[in-house]
Amino acid sequence: MPERHTVLVNQELSGFEHGMLQDFQDEIIRLTGASRVPAPQRGSLTKRFGLGTRYMPLRRFMRQDGFHPAADVLWAVLMGPEEYSPLDVFKQWDRSAGFKILYLFDTMERQLSSIRAVLRSARWDLTITSFQGAVPILEEKTQRQWFAVPQGVKLDRFRPASPRDRPIDFSAYGRRLNSIHESIKRFCADTEHYYDYTTATRLMTGVTPQEQYNQYAWRLRHSAFNFCWPVEATNPDRARTFSPITCRWFEAAASGTVVVGLPPKDPGFSQMFGKDFVVPLNPKSGDDDLCRLWSQLLEDRDDHLESARRRHAMLSHNWTWERRVKDILTIAGLARLDEEPESEERSLEGAWARIIAEPKP
Repeated sequence: MPERHTVLVNQELSGFEHGMLQDFQDEIIRLTGASRVPAPQRGSLTKRFGLGTRYMPLRRFMRQDGFHPAADVLWAVLMGPEEYSPLDVFKQWDRSAGFKILYLFDTMERQLSSIRAVLRSARWDLTITSFQGAVPILEEKTQRQWFAVPQGVKLDRFRPASPRDRPIDFSAYGRRLNSIHESIKRFCADTEHYYDYTTATRLMTGVTPQEQYNQYAWRLRHSAFNFCWPVEATNPDRARTFSPITCRWFEAAASGTVVVGLPPKDPGFSQMFGKDFVVPLNPKSGDDDLCRLWSQLLEDRDDHLESARRRHAMLSHNWTWERRVKDILTIAGLARLDEEPESEERSLEGAWARIIAEPKP
């Protein structure tokens, strides 16, 4: 009899980044036939004494009962350990679940106390981080085995627009460097090009994460050039000992836009996206040098977009949430025995070897 899978769903989450989390959950459900189980809603005290706050130790006095989801395989997919609340206040909430999988998108050093709280509250059979660089510190500080399964993307949502259907010349969403932001703003104002960038920090009332995520995806796949930066370049206190590969890189790659900025230092980055994925620039460059770069990018726009198209055609199957779910099932020993192994032709290494062997257009 096939395993019965269940995915825990937090219905209180907002913000377009949770649209990406929901895409991952949807793929788990599609591939395993899992059912959705809503996690208990957070009360006012649970919110006030949240994981990651200085009041977190008081949560042990808030013990509750009554939530015991049943499943052969239970999945908990969280953007960060703070989103685990309020499961940790429920007594033995996991006692009716069999094999339990925990996947955390964010596992930064400053989140270790919250990660430990999540680990203490249930008997997890498989713990996964999306950051390869976080594995050593997680294993040292939690004294348990961790696996790294990178983030991914829903390709259909970020399907690339044609080169001629990209009205946004430059875009920047999320992290940005002020010197670059101000330079490209001035350049586009002077040359009548369009620069689109994040202007809102909060979700508007009545807009779901998926709606906001769709709007973001449309803008990204209709951009010619998109600025991306590693976490440590804009938030050095957030990533101290490793350079994570976050969701923005997968979204930019899937949209077929030309990525401009600096790549993460994670050694798996070039293996995942291929060489020369990012058009590098020096953030300390003077404005004259930057303006010359903006002009050169626009002049070579078609060549850059063609390179991005070829990269997408050869490597995009390695960026999908489907690939991530299958990898996790394999690690967990739950993969179907009749699934054929990936051929060399479809492998990441094989795809990249074909790209560099092809003649330049």
